[in-house]
Amino acid sequence: MATQTLYHISHITSEYADWLRAISFYKEEISILKNRLAEVSLKNSKPEVKADVEHYQNQFILQNDNLDVLAHDVHEHEKHMSADADRLAQHLSNHTLAEHDNMRDRYQVLERIITDLRHDFNKFLCRYM
Repeated sequence: MATQTLYHISHITSEYADWLRAISFYKEEISILKNRLAEVSLKNSKPEVKADVEHYQNQFILQNDNLDVLAHDVHEHEKHMSADADRLAQHLSNHTLAEHDNMRDRYQVLERIITDLRHDFNKFLCRYM
C-alpha cells in the first residue's frame, strides 16, 4: 500500500496570496509600460521604431492575458485545495501538492518573462526617449 504524505494547507495559501499580489503588481506595471510605449510611438515615426512599438504592444497584451489566466487558475486551484483540506483535516494530498508545484513553475516562468520584457523595454526606451 502506498503511503501518502500530507501537508498543511496554510503553507500553500500564503504562497498563493503572494502570487496574486505580484500578479496585480505586474498588471499595473504593464499598464504603466503601455503608457510609456504610447509616448515613444507619438514621438517617433521611424519604421524601425514603429515595428518595435508593435512588438512591445503585442507582448504587453499577451503577458497581461497570461497574468489573467494564471490568476484565474490560482483561484480555481484554491477551491480545489479547500475541498482537499476539508476531506483531509486541513492537509493536502500528494496529487494536490504536485498541482501546486506545477502552478509554482508556471508563476516563476511568467515572472521571468515579464522581468526580461521589462528590461528589454527599458533598453528600448533609453534608445528612443
